[in-house]
Amino acid sequence: MPNNDFISNILEIKDLIITNVESYPEEMHIYFKIERRDHVCPCCGAVTNKVHDYRPSIIKDAPIMGKNTYLHYSKRRYHCDCCGKHFNENFTLLPKHCRITNRLNFLAINMLKEAQNVSAVARQVGISPSTIFRRMEDIKYPKPSVLPQVLSIDEFKGNAGGEKFQAILTDPKNHKIFDILPSRTQYKLKDYLLEFQNRKDVRYFIIDMNYVYRDIAETYFPNANIVIDRFHVVRYITWALENVRKRIQKDMPPSKRKYFKRSRRISLSHYWKLNDESKQALEVMLMQSNDLAVAYYLKEQFYDFMESKNRDEAYRKLRKFILSVQASELEEFNATLTMLSNWVKYILNAFDCPYSNGFSEGTNNKIKVIKRNAYGYRNFENFRNRILMTSQYRIPDMRWSYSFQSL
Repeated sequence: MPNNDFISNILEIKDLIITNVESYPEEMHIYFKIERRDHVCPCCGAVTNKVHDYRPSIIKDAPIMGKNTYLHYSKRRYHCDCCGKHFNENFTLLPKHCRITNRLNFLAINMLKEAQNVSAVARQVGISPSTIFRRMEDIKYPKPSVLPQVLSIDEFKGNAGGEKFQAILTDPKNHKIFDILPSRTQYKLKDYLLEFQNRKDVRYFIIDMNYVYRDIAETYFPNANIVIDRFHVVRYITWALENVRKRIQKDMPPSKRKYFKRSRRISLSHYWKLNDESKQALEVMLMQSNDLAVAYYLKEQFYDFMESKNRDEAYRKLRKFILSVQASELEEFNATLTMLSNWVKYILNAFDCPYSNGFSEGTNNKIKVIKRNAYGYRNFENFRNRILMTSQYRIPDMRWSYSFQSL
């Protein structure tokens, strides 16, 4: 006779009567019923203990010792002498009309936190992908109620819910995703942010060089310092240097052109990070063109500006950089000058702010993995839930959740 207490503890079901256990290399079958007790008739309210018959039911449960587990449940049907109706005994191990336990549902949903695709999780736990998608639809992450002191916004290409781009709001101070929005358009962002009552409590609003984000920050966050993330500023310099290199190598023979292209990472790196061999290769490249040497000097000068310790130092170095660019007369750096004239105030704010968009950019990379593994998401809510789950958010209570000890 199987040990009732041991198996009851594994299954977390009280008053369990085990009738048989069959174990195979890849499967385990547990046959059981629960203790007979008085039941209230759902039709007339009379109390009865009279059994009409038993109905066998096979239930898929979470794996035990690495084996697919099936519960064979002998379900009683009771007979009411008062109204003559038959009804099933109470059993809360699984939702009504389901043949998969809540424990297995929770296991599958939790496995999705590891950025696995749904099909892979379905194969591992032995259920269909459509079942997991239905359970995901039951997950509802509520909208946050209070804005953090540091708020960062960025966009990513999600192609979900009929929109090409979605917006991500993060809390860089605590390294948490604040929310995922279905659109990055100005009116959608405005409607979302206006619902928060503590907008005046936001101290820093970190953005990239997007005029929509700047206008929203200036209008709805009066006490916040608008900060341009440094990564997006540096890109303009690297683009300018690359454009100079491409212009010069067009007039070179094919062998040199290939060498320049393969060595472009050397010119983009900090000089102090290069080893002796790379420094020699860089000198060979810069000797080929005075414009390339000047562009490289401007890049190093800008990198030095980005290493400034405070706003005053950054302001002084930026003025020197702008004068150097103007003196160089390199057309490739004109876009950089335009960018600096439009955003200099917010760029300098970054040197008084200890936070950046780095967490948002890192999260965007994780989102790309989620999207690639799933071959894209059409349903925005499923996409949002998956992102929040992967970000170690606590899975909220669902309509099919229950306590295993409630029996």
